[in-house]
Amino acid sequence: MQSETEATRREYDRLAPVYDRRWRNYVDVTLEAVVRSVSLQGHERILDIASGTGELERLLLARLPSLQIVGTDISLGMLRQASAKKEDQKAVWVQAEAAHLPFADHSFDYALCANSFHYFRRPLAALQEAHRVLRPQGRLILIDWCDDYLTCRLCGVWLRLTDPAFCQTYTLQACRSLLEQAGFQVLQTDHFRVRWIWGMMGFVCCPIETGQGRSNRTT
Repeated sequence: MQSETEATRREYDRLAPVYDRRWRNYVDVTLEAVVRSVSLQGHERILDIASGTGELERLLLARLPSLQIVGTDISLGMLRQASAKKEDQKAVWVQAEAAHLPFADHSFDYALCANSFHYFRRPLAALQEAHRVLRPQGRLILIDWCDDYLTCRLCGVWLRLTDPAFCQTYTLQACRSLLEQAGFQVLQTDHFRVRWIWGMMGFVCCPIETGQGRSNRTT
């Protein structure tokens, strides 16, 4: 695991025991937005990138227990919190960086990424990895903070000074550009707020084929 991710790993190992309690309202609202964005039959194979304490897995498996879900995170502390939850014992947990996913090409029907993109040191590489592991008819759902909101821009300034794990937030257009560079077609976009401070953006995307036998992975 690359050294540039160590600040994020350490910070979330530290926060893991209190994360759900501290961020309950924010997590509930944003993850419900993810759930609304996916249309599931119950048999799909899902990858949750930067899965944290497994709250998204808990929500999905409570509704559709036959889903096959793999959650990845660089923080072992967060993964331990996730694996201790009753519903989440049906999921598989893997410690991995978003820019280096240890899965074969075309392995998943959905890739989900909620509330974590602003911590990725290599955002384009992470999106390219999501593209690589998705099946041709798969979907990427991405939800994150949005710099189209003044409150998020101000929060980003503060976090750059105080949080060693924080990297960058994006406008909807800037994030859309990254998604398109990574080989995705953006099917749907959304803006919404969580309370007064967090302005959010959401994307539903599908992978564009990059050529038969060609991997979209960066090294």
